Amino acid sequence: MPKVALIVDYGATLKVKDGRFQLHVPEKREAGREYVVRWDLSPPEVEAIVVAVKGVSVSAAAIDLAARNGIHIYFFSGSKPLAHLLPATYSPVQETWLAQIRAASDPQRRLLYARLFAEGKLANQRTVLEEYEKRARASGNASVIPPLTRGIQAVGEHLSKLQASTSVDEVRQEEALAAKAYWEAIAALLPPNLGFELRLTRQRIRAEPDVEVDPFNRALNIGYSALLREVWAASLVAGLNPYVGFLHAPRTGKMSLVFDLMEEFRAVAVDRPLITLARTHPETLEPLRSN
Repeated sequence: MPKVALIVDYGATLKVKDGRFQLHVPEKREAGREYVVRWDLSPPEVEAIVVAVKGVSVSAAAIDLAARNGIHIYFFSGSKPLAHLLPATYSPVQETWLAQIRAASDPQRRLLYARLFAEGKLANQRTVLEEYEKRARASGNASVIPPLTRGIQAVGEHLSKLQASTSVDEVRQEEALAAKAYWEAIAALLPPNLGFELRLTRQRIRAEPDVEVDPFNRALNIGYSALLREVWAASLVAGLNPYVGFLHAPRTGKMSLVFDLMEEFRAVAVDRPLITLARTHPETLEPLRSN
């Protein structure tokens, strides 16, 4: 199955040898710095190439090989999409874009899709809480059971209200209320020394530069950035317009559809593994603590 080839090494160079992509990365050796091959992939093995750090070189031969095989190259600056290099012959399926725009312009269809995206998110949030409640009961960890039970009930109630919502604004409101209950329950699971009390998004951190950001919030933001890269690449490979969304409000330059598609994966792809890491090896998150 084709994969997304991710480049995260500073100083790496993407080259071509014998018709295959090779990523060369620098390594320190006794004799000095040497380059080693991190991965070697044939074009049919590659669905897209994502450059996630600065200081990466992409050869003209690699660009040519990608273009001739319909492989898109994406560039990120930190967590923000920076550029998208695609073949000159690329043309998204016009019918797909038109259908997407028509759906987003129809109030009833927009509500339907917005509701479905939010339902997926809340259902997975509830599943994560239920899994940890089950573990707590099995291990006899009684102190965390009440907050988890409250969280499960609250998310379930907001899920029911969301399913009966009559506007996108109502969907967003129920999603936000469910998120508050969800993170309150998660806070009870985490070691107190991590200092996690509430969810701090990147937007809030930028708006309040003096706010103290705990390691777990920083880890979540890093994880969501990685998820965004994957979903952005997948949406373009699928021929969708990443800027035409349903749940998230449209804004110039905002990839609303990408944020829509991310929602149901946040709890299972990012939250759950980070919760487990924080509970079993909290020391690994300490380097992320604010100074």
